[in-house]
Amino acid sequence: MTPRVQLTEWETLIDELRRFGRAGDVTATDDRIHIDFGSARVELSRDGTLQAGMPLHDFTHDDTVAVIVDHDAGTLTVDADRVNYTFRRPSG
Repeated sequence: MTPRVQLTEWETLIDELRRFGRAGDVTATDDRIHIDFGSARVELSRDGTLQAGMPLHDFTHDDTVAVIVDHDAGTLTVDADRVNYTFRRPSG
């Protein structure tokens, strides 16, 4: 099952993103989660800011409400009213 985790479910989101980032360096605090894969990175703040980047590509979205984490496909998706963005984990 692919979980859709609301930003208000911060502890669950931390658990899901730790699992998603297992091939990278995951840092989680009370207000942000940062995953560094070396050539790529993703960071989600508790205030709803998502930043992702890799060579020649950066993305920032300020109104993230929920994140869809597909561990099998290696994707993390922001599905909001005005944006749909998918970050693909470099290792999967």
